[in-house]
Amino acid sequence: MVSPAFAAQLNWDAKSPESADTPKFKFQRTTFIEYQEGGSIADSLRGKDLTMEFSADSTNPGVADLIEKMNNNLGSMKSTAHVTDLKIDYHASITGRGDNASVDFRIILTPTLEGYLIKPYTNGSPALFDVLWRGLKVDGPITITTEEYGDVEINQPLSFFEKNYPDVASQITDKAKDVMTMPLIDASGLGGLGIGSWHFLADPTGIVAETSKFGYSGAKVVVSSFTMGESSFREGQIKEKEFDATFTSDKTYSVRSVESGDSGNIFLAGYASPDQVGGVEVVGLSPVAPSTGAQTSSGSFPIFIIYGMAGMAAAGAGGFFVWSSKKAKKDAGVTQTGIDPRHLRGVDTSEASGGYKTNRGEAELITDDQSHEKHSSVYDQGSTRGSLPAGYSQPKEEPKPSSNRGSMPKDWKPS
Repeated sequence: MVSPAFAAQLNWDAKSPESADTPKFKFQRTTFIEYQEGGSIADSLRGKDLTMEFSADSTNPGVADLIEKMNNNLGSMKSTAHVTDLKIDYHASITGRGDNASVDFRIILTPTLEGYLIKPYTNGSPALFDVLWRGLKVDGPITITTEEYGDVEINQPLSFFEKNYPDVASQITDKAKDVMTMPLIDASGLGGLGIGSWHFLADPTGIVAETSKFGYSGAKVVVSSFTMGESSFREGQIKEKEFDATFTSDKTYSVRSVESGDSGNIFLAGYASPDQVGGVEVVGLSPVAPSTGAQTSSGSFPIFIIYGMAGMAAAGAGGFFVWSSKKAKKDAGVTQTGIDPRHLRGVDTSEASGGYKTNRGEAELITDDQSHEKHSSVYDQGSTRGSLPAGYSQPKEEPKPSSNRGSMPKDWKPS
């Protein structure tokens, strides 16, 4: 059995100010401890099935501390956005098996965000949105106080073992400990790929929504979307993030951390155009698409692909015709092609079979070459009737009786 492995996921619906203020981050990871040689850790984790989950908001001192760390990280990235409120949903569950144990972690952060709108739209000048904050990352431990579990550190996988299986956690050292303390709250992969390289689509049908905060008049507004997470020519191959290490106590053990590639969805009110302002990545937004703007892609990507596909199709067609021509020339001497009907003429069917004609006909080649005469019908010998095989003699006729009455058997006598 293989546990699921996930990574950072972002969903930001900024089609209206209300939804734009509350993006959602989801961080998921699976960590394994493998004990194929057995040992004390195997004895401690085999058959274990434990789940911890809870929610918390900014009234919790630990959540308030997390908000401060998030804002410090956003400031270091030169993002204009900052977090004013936060809700946390935490889940961790362990499954102990015969030769390994896995823990699935999930943290959902729903922050209230302000400052992402750098400037609203004005006639002739697009609105500017800050998108740097998508690469949020928080290092170090984050402890949340809960009623059910007491103090729970949520940002480092090792903390789950320290709280529930301290004898196991104490044996994890060196590089294995580094793997087990990598922060769960890490969306740096989303920020590492420029927004201009995300897959871009624009819906020209637009929406009617309250967007006056963005500087729009409230009429129909184009909707733009940026998505990341699929393998493509533009983004390259999205690979799992996997880290592993070994450690030794009574036996040799290994730890492994597995995550899928990061993914994100961003929806914006207005036609989006990624840009740089003072070295900071922003997105410019206008209520309608420019007359020269592509509405279904990012940059020149579709044109490049379209022309590339057309070129490959043309090359393929040319290659096919060359191959077909060569094959036709090669087969010209061995392939039956038939006789042009203009070189044939109709003749009557032979009368040899039973002395009558059928409704069928025959055709012969119109040519001066008489060599075909040697293949003429044995019945066609200048006679209107057929001939008998050589050496054939007529059978002798039996004498006919002189009387037309019947005769008795030989030596018959009446009784």
